[in-house]
Amino acid sequence: MASNSAGDWCLIESDPGVFTELITGFGVVGVQVEELYTLDESSIKHLDPILGLVFLFKVEKSEGKKETKPEPTEMALGDLDAKYCNIYFARQVITNACATIAMINILLNLDHKGVLLGDQLRNFKEFSGSFDCVTRGLALSNCSSVRNVHNSFARQTMFELEDKRGLEEEDSFHFVGFVPIDGRVYELDGLQTTPVDHGEYGDAGWMDRNRSCRPRGSW
Repeated sequence: MASNSAGDWCLIESDPGVFTELITGFGVVGVQVEELYTLDESSIKHLDPILGLVFLFKVEKSEGKKETKPEPTEMALGDLDAKYCNIYFARQVITNACATIAMINILLNLDHKGVLLGDQLRNFKEFSGSFDCVTRGLALSNCSSVRNVHNSFARQTMFELEDKRGLEEEDSFHFVGFVPIDGRVYELDGLQTTPVDHGEYGDAGWMDRNRSCRPRGSW
């Protein structure tokens, strides 16, 4: 792990092709990202199996929700409810990385025979598995190999826009992951202190449960 400044993470395009190339750059095999406009079963059946969802939300300025940097002592793994201990969850401790963190949080919870994480993410999971969720986020933000792949998908001007205007002066967007784990649907939002349990999904499948919980449209 590198100790370089975690502030060197840049904005990347919100594009399924970019995200597929991003996770391929991490060494993951057997997964691709598709853009969805609906969760209607008939419209997405051809994509089965769907292993995780990433929702893009607009953060309304009036709500005053900002990306914050939690202190490493804020939440220890031992303080979490026992049902969360088998879930890999890293907090977001730097800006511009919410899409990457959402996807990594999903990928590190997958248990599917057709998906290979690759050495980079597998080694990172083993290295940080005993950490609390904030320290996992810090470790991820300082992981130069992950950061370099992330930054390789940036446009040059995006660094300049961030420096000149700042995150709070622009429309802000945030990515949140949803993933099935042990028969339940969990929301993995790097700005929350813990995963959010949306309940059991039963025989109908996890996508049916996800339709019923209907994630928020904005903050």
